[in-house]
Amino acid sequence: MRTIISMVVAFVLFIFVVYLAYSGSIVLPDYWTQLAVALTATALAILYWGFKPRIGGFLKERRGTQRGEAETALPTEIKKQRSPLLPDITKITRLNINDRLLDQIYEEAHRRAINVYHDAQLSHFTIQVLPFQLSRPSVNIYLIFYSKWAGKVCEFAYHDSSGQLDHMPPDKRPIIDSYKRSFTTLPWKESPQWMEFLNRVYAKIGPLSSASQTCYHLSAEPNQKIRWAAHFEDGFSGNEYSFRWNGKGLDENSIEQFR
Repeated sequence: MRTIISMVVAFVLFIFVVYLAYSGSIVLPDYWTQLAVALTATALAILYWGFKPRIGGFLKERRGTQRGEAETALPTEIKKQRSPLLPDITKITRLNINDRLLDQIYEEAHRRAINVYHDAQLSHFTIQVLPFQLSRPSVNIYLIFYSKWAGKVCEFAYHDSSGQLDHMPPDKRPIIDSYKRSFTTLPWKESPQWMEFLNRVYAKIGPLSSASQTCYHLSAEPNQKIRWAAHFEDGFSGNEYSFRWNGKGLDENSIEQFR
């Protein structure tokens, strides 16, 4: 009812203003002109009075929608930054990986490997980290097993996104000689300071840019004595940094930067 009354009154006032204009009565700065301006302002005020409840309801609904969208978006952003093996992307080398997890992954991968190749032995180990991917951070652990009997290697990958260990076919002949050698001791057991090595070398070059292509790899291979390598790639500048570590101690003589 309020809206209808305001519309009727405003319509009458507008008609009167139109009549004044048509009759030639509106001539600045004539009295009738001032009256017409006042009547127009009054008509607009009456219309606002009539539609105020609807305008208020619309604005309130709009604010609620925007607030709901913001509340909905926030958990999505938090989810994108969550990774069980990389809990804090501001510290990209602080991995939530311990011997127990690595032992479990190795034991399952080795069991599945020897089901195919009875003499399969671990010959390469890699942790791959992509901390700033658009969808979510990604940490993958790769294990390669060599079978001298078959002359082939088989690869397994553990993905933190699924918590599953997957066989990565096809099995093929080793492409580098180091794949033909096998560990006599698991590398994380032989070199328990491997994570400290990773933190130390990153401190020399970091921080890397938060570009989606930024990544790093930490790997170990049985090169006579256990040898580790860390390779970093900055997704924004394109710069690459590589380090080697003999796996024994953490002095300057044990670590070498070669890129």
